Formats: sequence, structure tokens, C-alpha cells
Amino acid sequence: MNHHTRSAQALLWFLAIGSSLLGAGPCGPAEEVKITVAVILATDRNMVVDRDVKCVAEAVQKNYPNLTGFRLEKIAWESLAVGTSKKFALVDDEVATVLVRHGADSKNRVGLTMKAPLQGEIQYTTCCGKFFPIVTRYQTKDRDVLILAIRVQPCKK
Repeated sequence: MNHHTRSAQALLWFLAIGSSLLGAGPCGPAEEVKITVAVILATDRNMVVDRDVKCVAEAVQKNYPNLTGFRLEKIAWESLAVGTSKKFALVDDEVATVLVRHGADSKNRVGLTMKAPLQGEIQYTTCCGKFFPIVTRYQTKDRDVLILAIRVQPCKK
């Protein structure tokens, strides 16, 4: 499968149109899971929040109220078979590795293992179709905090 990187404008199109098309059909052991990784940079130096990441910003600010500015750096997606992993390019030559442990279960949750910069391995189960934010300890040279927002699809009906 090809790896795609899009701008913030593409995120709006993808969320508005693409998710309704790509959400059809159940995940099973032989099926692929579409992983979307949004790379977000957050700061305490301004209060500008890209509208594309407003919901993620609100969720993150519950635990990190000092982060007031949020911008979408890039977004990438890849379809992965259950049991396979993929490295996603982030910022500053950093990468995150995502492993699909299992497809959507009876509660429509997908099991992932994530390895992000300056983080240990994180195993979690996430609901289908929504972005799950992970605030890393990684900071850019400009002191921006790296946040990864991960979404899985397709979803069971």
C-alpha cells in the first residue's frame, strides 16, 4: 500500500467525505485496518488552535492546560493487516511504529501497540472511527510538544 501525506486541508476532506466511504465493512483476522496518524505540535507560547485539531486540543487540555496552541503538522495513513506494523514519519527525523494486534472486536475496538519518540511501548485498545491522542515527551528544537492522534477504521456497523 502507498503511504500518503496530506495537508491540513486534506484532513477536512478526508474526515468529511473519506470516513463515510471507508467505514463500510467489518474488520476480521484476514482484513486490513486503516491506521491514520495525525502529527500535531502543541505549545504554551500562543493560543492559536488549527480548526482541524480543535477536538484533539480540547481533549489534551484537560490533562495539559498549559498547552494552548495546537497545529496540524501532517497526517498519514496506511492499511495494515492484523499482526503487521508500520513506521510513520513524524518530525525531526523521528518515527512512530504502530502494530495492529487485532481487528475490531464485538465492542468495535481495535488493539494496537504504539512506539513513539521518548515513550515506551504503549498497548491499548481504541474505539473505531475516533482519534485517540497520545501526548509524547518529545519536544522539537522550538520546544513544541509532539502529539500523535491515532484513528482506526473500518468500523463494524
